[in-house]
Amino acid sequence: MNKDYFSKRSVSLLLTLPLVLVGCAEPANQQAMIPGQIGIIGPSSPYKQNIRQVSGYGGEETNPALASKISKASFQAALETSIRKAGLYSDQGQYSLRGDILSLDQPLIGIDMRVSMTVRYNLIDDQGNVRFDETITSVYVAEFSEAFYGVERLQRANEGAARENINIFLRKMGVSGQAGVIGSIS
Repeated sequence: MNKDYFSKRSVSLLLTLPLVLVGCAEPANQQAMIPGQIGIIGPSSPYKQNIRQVSGYGGEETNPALASKISKASFQAALETSIRKAGLYSDQGQYSLRGDILSLDQPLIGIDMRVSMTVRYNLIDDQGNVRFDETITSVYVAEFSEAFYGVERLQRANEGAARENINIFLRKMGVSGQAGVIGSIS
């Protein structure tokens, strides 16, 4: 064996060691983004069983070597599940809901991971009129006691920020509930 073989192998080992010690980043779990307690919309609400579609833009796929992110598809699925549970969804509804992820502010490192998420929600009727237009910012802090590994704390902070954001939106629609804490889904 020559000296170059050992030096290349040593560099390779040193570069992969942090991933072994810290773990790989996982994307935000769709189920963990759904608020823990969702009430049912009141019978007199114009939105009751009247949202037929959920769309939006934003979000980002997770690169396992970098940091946990929230994908557009996962956020939209969590949002749709939440509005279904709240009694807002119907295939025959007259509204389309857009949930556009405008930003996801994350720390690079930290003991407690604080994530801030901003989403713009629009309800658009069949004629293209915007019936609801609001931008919601939510914050969640995943403390060291929640998860030992930083990548896992960041994932939980992402999920918590999304869960709280959806919960605030539901409250603005007239649905009672609490974001709740999701224990071991991640």
